[in-house]
Amino acid sequence: MIFDGVDTDVFQYYLDHLAKEIPALESKRRLLIVDNASWHNAQRLHWHHFEVHYLPGYSPDFNPIERLWLRLKGDFFSDFIAKSPEELTQRLHPSVGPDCPAGP
Repeated sequence: MIFDGVDTDVFQYYLDHLAKEIPALESKRRLLIVDNASWHNAQRLHWHHFEVHYLPGYSPDFNPIERLWLRLKGDFFSDFIAKSPEELTQRLHPSVGPDCPAGP
């Protein structure tokens, strides 16, 4: 699934798809852990057989990617301001390793 953005309708489409792919089982709970994005809080969402749990308002400790951003910012981007997308790509590429495609 690829969308230009996310809103309640897109998230509902995702939930519908997820419900088909991960069926309900009486012997197992089906949990979804979500953040507090506005589309996760819409009253009209149908969660199907999933039990929803919300993360605290700001919880970088529960989001491992936050540690990566912290490290990248500290090691490669302190005192750096890209003047073009190409300049950003050139700086970003070595920071994430040689296996990362350099982009277009």
